[in-house]
Amino acid sequence: MKSNNPEDAETRTECTNVLHGMGISCRSTNLIIDGGNMVPCGPYIVMTDKVFTKNGKEKEDAVFKAELESELGHPVIIIPWEMHDDFNVRDTDKYGHSDGFIKWCGGNRILMGNHVDQYPEEAAAIRHILEEYGFEVTEMRFADKVGSPRTDLNWAYINFLQVGNKIIMPIFNIKEDVIAWQYIHKAFPDCEIYQIEMAGVAEEGGALHCISWNI
Repeated sequence: MKSNNPEDAETRTECTNVLHGMGISCRSTNLIIDGGNMVPCGPYIVMTDKVFTKNGKEKEDAVFKAELESELGHPVIIIPWEMHDDFNVRDTDKYGHSDGFIKWCGGNRILMGNHVDQYPEEAAAIRHILEEYGFEVTEMRFADKVGSPRTDLNWAYINFLQVGNKIIMPIFNIKEDVIAWQYIHKAFPDCEIYQIEMAGVAEEGGALHCISWNI
């Protein structure tokens, strides 16, 4: 969630300096690529089509997509994204990052957030695209399991952090917490799952994966 506001300059991370300090080689690119909009899924990287508009391109620009794949060194799967409300509204996806939609579970399995609860047509389109690439997609669903689901928070369960066989997932002290744990445990049966209350962060449009560097 990088800000271009000059007032936030002191809180920004100079990623090149950090990578060099960790002994990780890197190179610069002129393309605008948000870290949260890159979800590795086996040989692929999944990104929302926001990457086109961020770079001043028309969606489905084949030449730009080829350039993007050349820069990343991987084939890219593009999924659709649309902001449904004003940027400052709490109950809306304001960043358009793919890590707010999906998580790769290994092999050809993908766990998808509960976008279907609010926008079933968009969720179906995303699922269809992933299935065309051979993935089996499991969607989280809460609307048919709890009364008055917290749509301002429950979208963020998919934005968890995985390091090796350890998973840290957000919780919000709502009914959906247990259901989300069950989805993640089933998708990652060999992982230990820890929980951190994250309501304050999620209300700003992100969660654990957004606020961390996950390689």
